[in-house]
Amino acid sequence: MFHKFLKYISQSISGMIGVSVYILADTFFISYKCGADGLAALNLILPVFGLVFAIGSMIGIGSATRYNISTAKGSPSDYYFTQSIFWCLICSIPFMLTGIFIPHKALALLGADAGLIRLGRNYMRIVLLLPRFLCQTIPSRHLRGMTMRPLSP
Repeated sequence: MFHKFLKYISQSISGMIGVSVYILADTFFISYKCGADGLAALNLILPVFGLVFAIGSMIGIGSATRYNISTAKGSPSDYYFTQSIFWCLICSIPFMLTGIFIPHKALALLGADAGLIRLGRNYMRIVLLLPRFLCQTIPSRHLRGMTMRPLSP
């Protein structure tokens, strides 16, 4: 049982390590190029990245759970993946609109001054314009749910 438990959590831990390495690489290159102000702008934007990732994770985990429950009951469950992609795209619209039209106001709301807004505007656009950050967890959650057997022996 413990071996199965380790198998299940190792994938989640590996994913979080991947996100941490991504953030660490961003931090290194931004500090090298932009200095302390660049790091300050990055630290203002990272909570937005976390919010987008959390919403995507909730949709992905919830739809994968519903898929597994429906599959176990023998009910039709093919539409959960499509619905989760649809809802991620719907939830990404406010983020994308903010990234297109008012990234400077979003940064100001987070506490940035004029210099930090100038440095962080483009990175904020990248984080907000790409729904990839919102939808990235859905395929992995569904594939993991489709291939794993229940914990009970």
